[in-house]
Amino acid sequence: MEKDIYFVSLTGNDGNDGSIGAPWRTIQKAANELEAGETVFVRGGIYSETIKITNSGSKEKGYIIFQAFPQEKVILDGESISFKSGNKAMFHLENIEYLKIIGFELRNLIVNSSEKYPAGILVSGTGSNIHLVGNNIHHIENRAKKGNAHGILFYGNDQKGIANIVINQNNIHHLTLGWSEALTLSGNIEGFTITQNDIHHNNNIGIDVAGYYNACEDKCSDQARKGFIAHNRVYQNSSGNNPAYEGSFAAGGIYADGSTNITIENNLVYENDFGIELASENFLKNTSFIIVKNNVIVNNNGAGLIMGGSTKVNGGAYKNFIFNNIFKHNDIRREGYGEITVQNNVSNNEFTNNYIYISPGQIAIQQGHNGINNVFKNNRVYQINKQTRTPNSIENRINKLVKDIEK
Repeated sequence: MEKDIYFVSLTGNDGNDGSIGAPWRTIQKAANELEAGETVFVRGGIYSETIKITNSGSKEKGYIIFQAFPQEKVILDGESISFKSGNKAMFHLENIEYLKIIGFELRNLIVNSSEKYPAGILVSGTGSNIHLVGNNIHHIENRAKKGNAHGILFYGNDQKGIANIVINQNNIHHLTLGWSEALTLSGNIEGFTITQNDIHHNNNIGIDVAGYYNACEDKCSDQARKGFIAHNRVYQNSSGNNPAYEGSFAAGGIYADGSTNITIENNLVYENDFGIELASENFLKNTSFIIVKNNVIVNNNGAGLIMGGSTKVNGGAYKNFIFNNIFKHNDIRREGYGEITVQNNVSNNEFTNNYIYISPGQIAIQQGHNGINNVFKNNRVYQINKQTRTPNSIENRINKLVKDIEK
């Protein structure tokens, strides 16, 4: 057996030594045994198990790596898995450092109860240097009217927090989420990249980076912060058929909810209820210092960008910077949002050098009445009739962004 490399196979046995010729049978066995610097390759097939990981890698010895065997399809299927209440995830990482999960398909963890909380991957407690790469997560479902479910959830509920997260090239789709979101980072989280993911056909928000939800029992920095969300394709996320929302089309593609110091750039965001949201749902709290640049935001049901609280008793948006984005044919349902909607408690934000394409009679920017010191400068608004072709420069930019995402 090659040093530091182990194997799991449906033909194996947990009493084996984990070598390629004598593999383990369960991924949980590997989770119990692996130490820093070690890798397990999981051979192809359908595994009916959930895995709790509590062993960590280290900076000195390296990552613990769980990886699907190259060119083989490894599926974790939750169809036969039941649980009474609380959280259950296909992979649950708790208080983990230096760990990678690469190339798995996670599916069919389905419940119908507000007392149960399923997830594809759940990371909780404290931790750092966690990489989720190339996973296919779908049909994680809570069908209860007041249920919750997640594709991926990082929940920083410890004073030490979770840091240095990489979420790259995952496909997160066809989730039934209830009140929750497809990909969520919430609580005490500092330093993350969310890049080159496809997040689509979910019945609530696509990407949510959140704060101010009292994640920690003791006082902590309760905001997702210092992050980078780029080159993702986020589309067809809508709560229109979500029973928790009773027919309301309220799901954003990308939502910064009480988070801070994040760059959202070069994403393709389309056919969601809203494109990008910058707001806070908690009174006197703000989403702040978010840079939204170079995104293509098109064909969403409501506004391409919506900012601030939906009422005055929600939180708001403070000192965010929105520039060089393309907004085109949003507010598909023609509910008066326009391409950009500025709601309540929005102050000291800058909107510059954006390209806004509207249909006849459509509003470019819908502004509320209590915004303070917001700057709108050098934005270009163009009216496009049905017969008018979108300029080649814009089509070329959209096509280039698609190619960059697909690299």
